[in-house]
Amino acid sequence: MTIQNNLPVPIVIIGGGATGAMVAWHVLRQRPDLGRHGVTIIEPREQLGAGQAYGTHDTQHRINVPAARMSLQTAKPGDFRDWLDLDALAAIDPDAFLPSGDLYPSRALFGHYLAARLAPYLETGRLRHLRGTAESVTREGQNWQIAVSDGASLLAQRLVLATTHPAPSLPRPLAPLAQEPRIIGNPWRDDALSRIAPQDRVAIIGTGLTMADIVASLTARGHEGEILAFSRRGLRPRAHAPQASALSDILRLIPSPTALGLLRRIRSALRDHEDLYWHEIIDAVRKQGRSLWGALDVAERRRLIRHLRPFWDVHRFRIAPQLDRILETRLSEGRLTLRAARLLSANAVTGGIELTLKPRGGQEETLVVDHLVNTTGPDHAGIVHRTPYLQTLAEAGLLEADPVGLGLHTGPDHHARVGTRSIPDLLIAGPLSRGQFGELMGLPEVTENAQSVASTLAALVPQTPHVFSDEVRS
Repeated sequence: MTIQNNLPVPIVIIGGGATGAMVAWHVLRQRPDLGRHGVTIIEPREQLGAGQAYGTHDTQHRINVPAARMSLQTAKPGDFRDWLDLDALAAIDPDAFLPSGDLYPSRALFGHYLAARLAPYLETGRLRHLRGTAESVTREGQNWQIAVSDGASLLAQRLVLATTHPAPSLPRPLAPLAQEPRIIGNPWRDDALSRIAPQDRVAIIGTGLTMADIVASLTARGHEGEILAFSRRGLRPRAHAPQASALSDILRLIPSPTALGLLRRIRSALRDHEDLYWHEIIDAVRKQGRSLWGALDVAERRRLIRHLRPFWDVHRFRIAPQLDRILETRLSEGRLTLRAARLLSANAVTGGIELTLKPRGGQEETLVVDHLVNTTGPDHAGIVHRTPYLQTLAEAGLLEADPVGLGLHTGPDHHARVGTRSIPDLLIAGPLSRGQFGELMGLPEVTENAQSVASTLAALVPQTPHVFSDEVRS
């Protein structure tokens, strides 16, 4: 479709997953004067709020924290649970309920919740959902010209980049086999596991949250074959504590200018509170993540990522108890093996995929599997070169990767940066800005970030009423 009227839209958000949806919801609430089409979201999915994380159709993919701590507004942390129809949930997914009273429903339900919260704004026309993908973005005077797939085009006065997590990139030894059907490069595709038969031998490269999702999905499909999951350190996500305390709200850690100093302070806190679950210490670090991260310079941030990130990830990003039980069961039955090993090479052979691994501290070994699943995590470091419209902006000197390789260079005011130069009216929202803010992958931090981005936007948009034509030619 082609948008006929070329008047600029006050706010355009590229990406309608959880981050984009929450930014839109908050800015529309803060600025009730924004009239018809005051905010436009460019998102190819039919449902806003789903995105990569909450758009999964697999019921085995559950939220990783209790529903009572999931919300699109920090002032009402239990909003998601309040929205849930508990009777209907009990009928279709009784496993979502734990004896403790905590709820861990499927992630898709949280996507439906976000969509429901946005629905009134879509119905009144204050929010417009333009289904498509941003192809290119260019600066046109004081505005942003956005070319969208299927020929749509529009001008934006202010642009928010809330694009979804990029798919994992294939590790170098797998690159020559990118077209091999037995290599599942993108595990987030709905049909990713469709070729795997119940007795097939499966290798999973990566042992984090996505690995747990894959094992749970295969188990639900009746898979009984052997699964080998490996990563350089062989660490897997931890489970939640049996019960929580209030320590994480009151414990204060003194920021350190070095990654080693920060590690020592965390270890000291663990020793001082060894009578409590370690989860509370890690949660305290998470809640103070912005100040702790802000005390480190670029070199120390890189050092922390290189040496400590794997350990942080498996303690910070815990899995739902239901998934933990599945992993423990398969481990105890010998149908799942976790290894600390590095992939040296991979070859397609008659019997499957031949892998050569170098175990940590051991000798090289070779094995053959029927399928290999890549769960090495989103390729945030390569997102600029893998996303055409971001590359267009980068080539124009309006965007760059952040110095620590976690996403896009962002200033403390959420504006894109190139070197020390702030780019007016171009904002970065969500996990892609964590190079600036530190911890920004968990839902509570994403919610807080979205609210802050929305407040910045609300202050930028003039109070003068705007009138926009809704004439659209298909």
